[in-house]
Amino acid sequence: MNIDKISEHFGIAALSSERLDEGHINRTFLLTDGNGERYILQSLNGNIFRRPETVMQNISAAEAALSGCDKINIPRYLLSGDKNYITADGEIWRMYRYTEKCGDVDSYGTGFAFGSFIKAMDGCKLAPEPPIENFHSFKAYLSRLKNAAANTDISRFTKLGEYLDKVFTDDIPKHIIHGDAKTANVITGHKYTVIDLDTIMYGYAALDYGDMVRSVCGGGIDLQAVHDLTKGFAEGLGGILTKKENATLFSGILWVTGELAMRYMTDYLTNEGYFTDKTPEQCLERAETLCKLLDSFQDMENDLKCLIYDSFR
Repeated sequence: MNIDKISEHFGIAALSSERLDEGHINRTFLLTDGNGERYILQSLNGNIFRRPETVMQNISAAEAALSGCDKINIPRYLLSGDKNYITADGEIWRMYRYTEKCGDVDSYGTGFAFGSFIKAMDGCKLAPEPPIENFHSFKAYLSRLKNAAANTDISRFTKLGEYLDKVFTDDIPKHIIHGDAKTANVITGHKYTVIDLDTIMYGYAALDYGDMVRSVCGGGIDLQAVHDLTKGFAEGLGGILTKKENATLFSGILWVTGELAMRYMTDYLTNEGYFTDKTPEQCLERAETLCKLLDSFQDMENDLKCLIYDSFR
């Protein structure tokens, strides 16, 4: 189906469309109508999201939960009939109004936006299944890597998994988290707008925290950025985490960084193509970079735990 024609199912007559290169998973287009209004049109990758209807139902639940939130926005998906998506040529398509950026989001804003998201979603009901099978399951990613890595030393990930099992025990509460909490998924405006909601799920708040820290430390650990992010996260959460949850936040950094390294390493070894925009060589390079970052986080455990304690005490 022609891209410009798909928008008509959502009541929008597009005059032009432009492919956007951002994102690893979904195909995204910027559309403009006759009044100069701009919209995002996106195809949901069915090879990754095997339950697309569930993804869109979860997004509807999030829209309802945040309808009166005075701290953050999320995109409001347009309806086609009574659904917020259509199926065309075997693909799931959805559309929402484009949000104009008012500058780059800072570390504090990133933390505040995702902390506020978790707090606003507290008590909301989602589908029980994760949007991606075994998403954020360290054990599942480790098992896949073991199956692929016949001649590769993966003992560092095995040891990390054993450590995480001791930290994230059954008495640690779960919340509705974003699941892909990085700086690129927050847009600044009169309120922060949290985007890319496909991965919202039940999980530990430490996972969103760890993902944020990883995202602001891509060029090496920046303690000031982590401090600002942690302060914003704590203020956005507004005290809803227990002391036991606060104590898991550092471990969330190790979980998410190690998990992502395993995912890239598995892609390199199997050429499965989860990260569709990366060659096997690029996946290997990314995995090695993440392993070095993981080492740095472990080396700076005391500094990072002090930052967390200072913000959440």
